[in-house]
Parts: sequence; C-alpha cells; structure tokens
Amino acid sequence: MATIEITHTPEEGTLADGDTVKGDGTGDILKTHGFRWFRSMGQYGIPQSRDRAPRIVAIENAADRLREAGHTVTVDISTAVRDNATVQAAKHEQLEERREALTAKGEKLARTAESLRLSSDAMVEHLPLGQPVFPGPRGRAHRNLLERSVTTSIKSALTAQEAERMPARIAGSLRAEAEKQRPDVVARRLKRLEAELRSLDRRMASLVEHHPEATSGRLYRQYEGQRAELVERIDGDRAVLEQAKEAGTFGRYSRDNVSKGDLVHIRGEWRRVARANVKTVSVTTPYSWTDKYGWEEVRGHRPAAPKN
Repeated sequence: MATIEITHTPEEGTLADGDTVKGDGTGDILKTHGFRWFRSMGQYGIPQSRDRAPRIVAIENAADRLREAGHTVTVDISTAVRDNATVQAAKHEQLEERREALTAKGEKLARTAESLRLSSDAMVEHLPLGQPVFPGPRGRAHRNLLERSVTTSIKSALTAQEAERMPARIAGSLRAEAEKQRPDVVARRLKRLEAELRSLDRRMASLVEHHPEATSGRLYRQYEGQRAELVERIDGDRAVLEQAKEAGTFGRYSRDNVSKGDLVHIRGEWRRVARANVKTVSVTTPYSWTDKYGWEEVRGHRPAAPKN
C-alpha cells in the first residue's frame, strides 16, 4: 500500500505526492476527484489550483477513498490568500518562462528546418541535372533517393513554418497579458467577482439556515476559503480602478456628461446614444433594438450637434 501526502498552498496549488506505483488504484481514485497527472512534475495535482481557494470537499473525499482502499494518507491544507500584487507577479513570471520556452523552441525548430534542408540538398547534389530516372529495378535507387529528398524537404518546410509561428504566439501572449490590466477589462472582471461574492454569500447563508451544524463541515470551510479569495481579488481590482481614475484613464464618462443623441466610442466604433443609464449606456443599432454596454467600455465621446 502507498503512503500519500496531499497538500495545498497558494504557491504550488493542490498536489498529491507519495510512493504510488502504476496499477495500485491510487490514480483512478485521484482522477475521480479532479486530480490529473502532471507529467512535468511527476505527480498528481488539481489543475489551475494555484492561488485559488482549496477544494476541500474534493481533497478530503479523495483522502477518504484512498484510506478505504488501504493507503496511508496525510492532508495539509493552507487557506492563506496571497495579495493581488504577489499573484500578478507570479503569473507574469510564469508567462515569461513560457515565452522564453517558446523563443527557445522557435530557435530549435529553425535550426532543425535548416538541417533538414541541407540534408535534402545533400541527398541529390551529386546527381547530374536532367539525369533521367530509369524505369524498373534499374532506377529504383534513383527514385528512392528522390523520394527521400522530397520528403525531407517537405518536412523542412513544415518545421520552418512552425518556427515562424513562435513570434506570433509570443506577441499574442503579451497582448493578452496587457489586456487583462486594461481598466475596462478590470471593471468587467470586478462586476463578475462581486456577483460571485453575492452568490456565494447566499449559498453560505442558505447552508447555515438549513444545516446549522454545517459551519464546521467541509463544504462550509471550502466556501470560507473561496470567500476570502474573492474579497482579496475584489479589493485588488478596486485599487487598480481607483488608480486609473486618478490618472484620468477610467471613469471619465457617465450619464452626467453623456446624453441621448451623443456619439460614444465603443469597441472601435462610434455609436449613437439611445439612453444614458446609471451603470450602462444604450446605443442604437440598424435594427429595432439597442445594444447596452457598461460605462467602462466608453473610450470617447462627441456631443450631439445643437439643434437650431
């Protein structure tokens, strides 16, 4: 029987380590509860669990099942929540490592493509130009050589194409990382997180109302961890928006300075305002309905021409 330690920390996420062997049944039990095999680490873990609240229900249930199967299991769960600045720095470092890996991969692919091209040329460079390929057994070696040269040349071209895609993937990663920090994106994320927090509070209240003893149970403790994480992320995003407001890059437009008939710049287009609401602005469309956007998406404003 195996000895397994299941741990959760903000830095590493949820991991299961131990002297497991293939076929001992531990993998099947862990997979049933959301664990996956991390080949690079050589152990099981829960995907995307770094800087997330621990999934206490899944962890404890997995531990129970493993113990029932005869294995020795210890569980060590940290409910600490790292601040937003630390989390963002860790994500940036992880993305930088991936981009460096993509750069190295592109360079390796380029070298491989060049090596294949030279190999393809070397296969046929000794053949006189225009030499005919004889039919039958007499020309078999010639045909095989030409086929290998063509196959190698195609492989070289495909490898070179893959190498050429690496810079675009790196640029896309940089754009995506920068976009997540745009004030309008942060504002939309903040609304989603606040809605999640309200929903979680309702679930916690309902659980206690129907099961007062549940406050010491696994599900309630998991909810507490999720709530602590949400509060920290909400506070961090609010601080980002406050800084953007002070810098004048967010919160410039509202129903106080935008009126019906004005033009607003939203998602790359100038749209006519149909109605200015407290939290949203409705703009006209070529159809019978209007589109509604949050004020955080308004990037420019043109007052309507005064009527004579």
